[in-house]
Amino acid sequence: MAQEHDFKVAVLPCNGIGRLVSTVVRLAGYRIKKERPDQVVLLSSGRLAVKEPEHLAAFQKYPVLVIDGCRPHCASFMADELGKTPAARIYIADVAAENRISIAGDKRRGLTEKGKKLVHAVADKAGAEIDRIIADEMLSTL
Repeated sequence: MAQEHDFKVAVLPCNGIGRLVSTVVRLAGYRIKKERPDQVVLLSSGRLAVKEPEHLAAFQKYPVLVIDGCRPHCASFMADELGKTPAARIYIADVAAENRISIAGDKRRGLTEKGKKLVHAVADKAGAEIDRIIADEMLSTL
């Protein structure tokens, strides 16, 4: 009997508060989950920080995609502190530079079209990484 596999990716977006980039990353995380409900488990850094059992189990079970919003790279730091090397990391400044999107002047409580465009760009890049991670996981079972 063939073994059944559960190919998913745990996405750990930055959950910073009070920063514009954190708002963009958080909204990108929601978009990723909405677009890929059967492929993604969306994690919360707050729940991981208190070691909430369900979140910790998903973090340990699935490959992790980290999305960092600002220079401290808190989501990456959290993954490292919990003893797991992410399968992929996305840094919002890199995505903004690659797509030539500046969100200077946007407000975290009301993104303009530029901010929304960056949300889409981050979600698109994450989608490509999720596809790659799942493909790698599938190949490893052959």
